[in-house]
Amino acid sequence: MKNAMQITLKDQSKILLEATVKSTANHFINVWELQDDHLPLFIEVTHQKANTVLELSKVAPFVLLYFDNDLQFAGAAYSLNRTETMYGTGTHFKKILLLHYPISFQLEAVSSLTIISKSCSI
Repeated sequence: MKNAMQITLKDQSKILLEATVKSTANHFINVWELQDDHLPLFIEVTHQKANTVLELSKVAPFVLLYFDNDLQFAGAAYSLNRTETMYGTGTHFKKILLLHYPISFQLEAVSSLTIISKSCSI
């Protein structure tokens, strides 16, 4: 389902976007199966394990924004590889926003995320 989200930058400017929101208890996630075209994808991980493995083959180029439980920006990862090679990463963050590259802002400028509406479980 498509949902409205807002990225707030450190200078208090706002970036509105439409994203697919998915919630999952899986600790291994095939991200490409969750995508809705090239829309941003917000994944909320609900399991209690320490780490989640994100299988990101067929997704590149992308940027992952990691958020803490209060939706404050905690870090980022990206891959600009455009080949069909296998690629994955692990994270302990439970709130992850995947954006397709290129993005219109600097990663170090991100402050927080606001979910205006959300639903849809997997």
